[in-house]
Amino acid sequence: MKINRQYLLMIFTTVALLSACSTEKNTGINRAYHYVTARYNGNFNANELIDVSLATYRDNLSEDYYNLLPIEAIPSEAEIESFYPALDTAIAKVKIVLADHSMPTLDKPSRKDAEHNNYIDENWITIGRAFYYRRDYDIALKNFKFINKYFSNDPSNYVGEIWMAKTNIRVGNYTDAKLSLDKVEKVVKSQEEKSKDKSSKSGDSKSKKSAAAKLNKKGSSKKEKDSDKIAKFPKKMKFEFERTKADLAVAKQEYPKAIEYLENALKEAKKSQDKGRVNFILGQLYEQDGNNGSAIAKYKKSTKYKIPYPMSFSAQLKTSILDGGPKIKKSLNKMLKDAKNAEFKDQIYYSIAMIDLREGNENKAMENLTNSAFYSTTNIRQKGMAYEKMGDLSYAKRNYVNAQKYYDSCATTVDDNYPKIAIIRSKAEKLKDLVVAVETAQYEDSVQRIAKMDPTEQEKFLQNVIKKQEEEAAAKAKRDAEKLRELAKNNNAFQQDMNAKGGGYWGNSNSVNEGAIEFQKRWGNRANEDHWRRSEKTISMPTTSTNVDDTTTVSGVDNNVVNATVDKPTGPTVESLAEGLPKSESDFNKSNQRLVEALYNAGVIYKEQLQEPQLAKTQFESILSRGYESDYNLMAAFQLYKMYEKEDPTKAYTQKEYILTNYPNSDYANYLKDPDYFVKKKEMDALHEQEYVTVLNRYNRKVYYPVISKAENVMENEPDNVYRSKYMLLLAMSKGQLSDNKQEIVPILERIVKEYTGSDEAKRAQEMLDIISNGYSKSEPAVFGNKTIYTYEEGAPCVVLIFLDPSKNIDLSKTKVFDFTREFFPKSHAKVTTNVFGSQNLIMVAEFQKEFDAKEYVSTFKKTKKYLLDLRESKTVIISPKNLKLLFETKELDQYETFYYEYY
Repeated sequence: MKINRQYLLMIFTTVALLSACSTEKNTGINRAYHYVTARYNGNFNANELIDVSLATYRDNLSEDYYNLLPIEAIPSEAEIESFYPALDTAIAKVKIVLADHSMPTLDKPSRKDAEHNNYIDENWITIGRAFYYRRDYDIALKNFKFINKYFSNDPSNYVGEIWMAKTNIRVGNYTDAKLSLDKVEKVVKSQEEKSKDKSSKSGDSKSKKSAAAKLNKKGSSKKEKDSDKIAKFPKKMKFEFERTKADLAVAKQEYPKAIEYLENALKEAKKSQDKGRVNFILGQLYEQDGNNGSAIAKYKKSTKYKIPYPMSFSAQLKTSILDGGPKIKKSLNKMLKDAKNAEFKDQIYYSIAMIDLREGNENKAMENLTNSAFYSTTNIRQKGMAYEKMGDLSYAKRNYVNAQKYYDSCATTVDDNYPKIAIIRSKAEKLKDLVVAVETAQYEDSVQRIAKMDPTEQEKFLQNVIKKQEEEAAAKAKRDAEKLRELAKNNNAFQQDMNAKGGGYWGNSNSVNEGAIEFQKRWGNRANEDHWRRSEKTISMPTTSTNVDDTTTVSGVDNNVVNATVDKPTGPTVESLAEGLPKSESDFNKSNQRLVEALYNAGVIYKEQLQEPQLAKTQFESILSRGYESDYNLMAAFQLYKMYEKEDPTKAYTQKEYILTNYPNSDYANYLKDPDYFVKKKEMDALHEQEYVTVLNRYNRKVYYPVISKAENVMENEPDNVYRSKYMLLLAMSKGQLSDNKQEIVPILERIVKEYTGSDEAKRAQEMLDIISNGYSKSEPAVFGNKTIYTYEEGAPCVVLIFLDPSKNIDLSKTKVFDFTREFFPKSHAKVTTNVFGSQNLIMVAEFQKEFDAKEYVSTFKKTKKYLLDLRESKTVIISPKNLKLLFETKELDQYETFYYEYY
């Protein structure tokens, strides 16, 4: 009988369990079975997969502590791929739960209007989280919205709203994110007000929902509308709620609100990692807001919690920079000796330098910044910061030569994501011409002084130069060797510390191989040499050495630091040094020409770009004091006249008299006589252009005799006509069309070459002379006139083409041209675009409705240094849209240039 009872009990239990598997029956045993399975099977395991994956990611995360950290560290687009297997497994597990344990089933969602399994909502949240971290935001939103439909009066509804807000923040939909957060905020505030009238115990007991209560619900849905009770906001979600509000505020750059929300989040944080991260981010926000006291307090507090060592280290450094003082400096110097900080020496030296600057010890700061750059073997951001700061300090002291070299080192070290990189590159580029000019002037002045010494004194001087160079070379070699040993020692200390922690990077062959492959992808196969990333291997002229050379050398130690050897250089001799000195009058003239040109260029840069009038005056006055006659004397005197005109009339009068006495027929003299001279001259030039266009049209119609008559008159009687060289070329080509004896036009062509050396017309004239002298191939007929595929159209719109040197960055060049066009030709409405012509990059400025405007643009482009600098040396041509199409079809630039010189 007992056996029968047991048998019946087993049968009853089996039948009960089988009946409990049904998802269509809303009974207590059905709900209990599916609740337990949904909670402790798929959902639990899925959450474990997600949480373990995130924990692993965050434990190995290398964050950018130079910028504001994200509120929550989640994988990026590139990083998420390695998490796909875990996340996809989690998604698959939850899908099984949703398919097998939803009550009623999800087979026909449109007919489903309630959910009886009270743990299905947590599964929807889990699958939504998985898709969120997977960065499949649209699918994540659909899952979170499902909770709104079936669990509108359940705590999980608030959780879903928060996750919807987080998802919308990621996709930039801030409006919907705020709507979700406002819904939750309304409920939270309402409940807080009610709780004031009740005891905290009562509030807590009512806010909790036990599993037993869930199981005993009979036929009740979470979406029951007859209930007047509003679900309590889960207290465990308050931290996530406040953190999400802060995330939205940061995304909208509402930093005061972000601080408020993060302070609230701190009160609700339970995990040590969360408290540490929030404190650190608050420190960053307070520092950004200028509230150094609060920033220091938050940074210090963050180090008391369980945070990654790099974050703790960064907090200590930021505190040191903001707080300063002898004790802090002593602590930082102690940190330098700790092996575990070997990787961070560059940052420590930088922090010490910042304290030095606060104390007014700039020399010591430069020394520590140099060390920071030296030890930055892998942290290019820190190396760039050190170079930038040294550049700023040199610039502030008006040491523009050193400043340019530091800015150049920074620009060639960092990547395009570096803050203010465009400004730094612009400074390096703008100061580059000044460096060349100053160092050229110094060099030419030095060699002339040495050349003028008597032979005995010169030999003794050169011997001293050689001795000094040898001493400097030996000292530099010693410094380099010491630095190499120090860097090797530092690397060894770092490696030992890493090995103690479990192998380190260099002990992991996979990491080394991955790094090598990544390097080759980014930089290609590079020669193992110093300074391989610099735009120019050397930028200094043969002049006296500066501290920058030492720093630049340090920056090149990155690749061959341990096994480098210093070869003893073959030193110069007295004879080899003397060989480079000017000897003849012609040598001195060439040296003087280079010298005054460099002085003038330096003066213009000081005056116009750097707003340094005193330094500019020094350069211009040096030109006049040298006693060497050149075109730069007139220009320097006029520059001085304009600078003294208002501040010192006496000195201005001296320069005026100098110009009127020595250059009475110059444009500058005419301007001093008549201040409207240049205005009148521009009007006259416009009239001359109209006349020239008329003559050119006659030439195109092959009416050569009137062309010859006008051109001869201009050539002989109008020396100031700006189109005189073009008339002369037209004269030669017209006569060439009328006569088979090309020797008749040789004197005209030779005169063009002599009087307009270096001009486009002179180049074209020389080409024609070469053809006449040397002959030409029968398959390539000589072009003396308009025998070309291109046509000249009077009144046609014009495009300006600027052909870039291969060394020029096309995006940076486009920016320069755009800035130039915007400032100097704002009414032209010309658009600046880029294109490729064969293997050459070019910039197109289009379009100008009048040929005169295009020519004015090219003329201004060639003589304006602002924005353009050496870009103005680029080849430029004017072309009509019709000829532009032909040019791109034929790719015959030489033929178009011939046409261009003839007609433009």
